[in-house]
Amino acid sequence: MDHKKVVIYARVSSREQEREGFSIPAQLKLLKEYALKNGFQIVQEYSDAETAKKAGRTNYNAMLEYLKANPEVKTVLVEKTDRLYRNFKDYVTLEDYDLEVHLVKEGSIISKNSKSHDKFIHGIKVLMAKNYIDNLSEEISKGLHEGLEQGYWPFQPPYGYLRGAKKSLIIDKSRILFVRRAFELFATGKYSLRKLAEQLFIDGYYYKGERPKITQSVLEAMLKNVIYVGQMNCNGIIYQGKHPPLVSRDIFDKAQLAFLKVDKSKVRKNFDFLYPGIVKCGVCGYSFCGERQKKRNIYYRCSHFDRSCPNTAYISEKQLTQSFRMHLKRIGLDKDLYELVKYSLKECLGDEQEYHKSEVERINSETEQCKEILKKMYLDQVNGVLDYAMWVNLKNEYEVKLSRLNAELQRHTIANTNFLDTGLKILDLCSKASLPATELSENEVAQIVRATYLNVTKDKKVKMVFKEPFATIEKLIKFAKKEIAEIGLSEFKSAIISSKDKCIESIKKEPEGSDFNGSICFKWWRLTYSLKLTNCQSMA
Repeated sequence: MDHKKVVIYARVSSREQEREGFSIPAQLKLLKEYALKNGFQIVQEYSDAETAKKAGRTNYNAMLEYLKANPEVKTVLVEKTDRLYRNFKDYVTLEDYDLEVHLVKEGSIISKNSKSHDKFIHGIKVLMAKNYIDNLSEEISKGLHEGLEQGYWPFQPPYGYLRGAKKSLIIDKSRILFVRRAFELFATGKYSLRKLAEQLFIDGYYYKGERPKITQSVLEAMLKNVIYVGQMNCNGIIYQGKHPPLVSRDIFDKAQLAFLKVDKSKVRKNFDFLYPGIVKCGVCGYSFCGERQKKRNIYYRCSHFDRSCPNTAYISEKQLTQSFRMHLKRIGLDKDLYELVKYSLKECLGDEQEYHKSEVERINSETEQCKEILKKMYLDQVNGVLDYAMWVNLKNEYEVKLSRLNAELQRHTIANTNFLDTGLKILDLCSKASLPATELSENEVAQIVRATYLNVTKDKKVKMVFKEPFATIEKLIKFAKKEIAEIGLSEFKSAIISSKDKCIESIKKEPEGSDFNGSICFKWWRLTYSLKLTNCQSMA
C-alpha cells in the first residue's frame, strides 16, 4: 500500500511564538502526529524562524523548489494558515502549484476541489483582516515600545542628540546651534525650505562635515520632528520623552504654522489638468505631460518626445478618462457584490469589535486600579505609614505601568479605528467605480484613479495596474463573477451566509496565547495574508 507523500512546514515570527506550544518543535510534533494518524509519508520537513530584526524564509523557498522538482508530492501539512501564508503572493504561488494544504489546527483542507463559497470566504477575509492585524502587530511585535513608554528613544539618535547612558538622549553641543537657528528662522514665516537651507549655509551653520548644506527633505523632517520639544512620535503615537528639548514649544508651534504658509504657496501650474504625473510613457518611462491646445482642449504626450522617444502621439484628456472608466470597472462592486462584501466585512468587524471592547475594558479597569493604588500610597506616605523612599520607588513603578496602559489603549484604538475607516472607504470607492458615465463625473474618475493606481502606461493603449488592496479586489471580483455565472447568485450568496456559523465556531476553538495575544480571530488571518491595508495613504 502506497502512502501519500507529504511535506511539513513550521514557522515562528516572534519571541511570543517561541514559547511552549508555539515553538517550531511543538509545530513539527503536531504535524508528525497528524501524518501518522492519517497514514501519510513525510518526505521532507522545513522550518523557518523570523525575528523583528531579521525576516526571511529560506526554507520556505527551498520547500517550493522541492515541490517544483517533485511534482508527485502534492500535499503540504502546516499548523495554521498564518504559518504558511505571509502575503497574497504566497497564496497565489501555492495555488499555482496545485497543492492540497492541510491546516491541522483549523481542521480544514484547501485545494482546487474546495467549494466555491469556501474560496470566496477565504478571499473576503484575506482582503479585510490584515488591516487590524498589521496595525496591532506593528505596535507590539518589534519590542521597542517599552523604552518609549518609559521616555527613552530606542532608535538612532536624531540630529542634535547623542546616545547617553541607559538609552537616554543627551544634547550634541556641536550641533545644537544648527537646530535652534533652523527653527528660529523658519518660525518667522519668511523662508521657504530652499531659502532656509541656503541661508543657514551662508550664515556658517553647516549640517555635516561631508555635507555642509542640508537638503530640503532632511530639513523638513527636522522641523516637523516633535523630538526637539521633548516628545517622541512612533507610528503616530506621541510619547513624553525624558530627554532635554532643544527648542521651546512656542518656537516649534510657530514653525508648524509656517509650513501652512509654505504649502499654500505651492500652487500647481497644472491644477486644471486631471491626470498630472499619473501616466508614464510605455516606451521610455518618462511622464506624460498635459498641455492646453486652442485654449480649450487638453492633450497629453510623453515629456521626452523632443529627444529620443519615438512615442510622439497625443491622447486627449477625454480619451484618457474613457480608458480609465473601462479600467475602473475591473474593481467596480455592483449592488449584489457590494452587499455580499459588506456582509462579510460586518461579520469580521463584529468579532474584532468584541475583542477590542473586552481589551479596552480590561485596560480601563487596570488603569483605575493603578490610580487607586497611587492615591492610597500617597495617603499612607503623608500619614507616615509608608517610608518616603519606598513611596518614591512604588510611585515610579505604577506611573510607568500607567504609561504602558495608556500606550496600549492608544494602540487598540488606532488599530480598531483604522480597520473600520479603511474598510468602509474601500467599499465606497469600489462601489463608485462601478457607476455608469452619466453618474460619475470626470473629476470623480480622476479622484478614484489617483487613489487606486499603482502604475499607468501609455503606448498603443492605456494600461493600468492597481495597487493593493485594489489589485486583490480585482482578483476577488473576477473569481466571484465566475462562480456566480456557474451556480447563480442566489445559491452562491446562500452558501456564503450559511457558512458563517461554522467559520465562527472554528475560531472559538483557537487556544489562548497565539499571535498578538490571541486577539485576532482565525476567520480573519487564516484567509488573509495578502493585503497591506495599514498604509493605504491614498485612502487617508
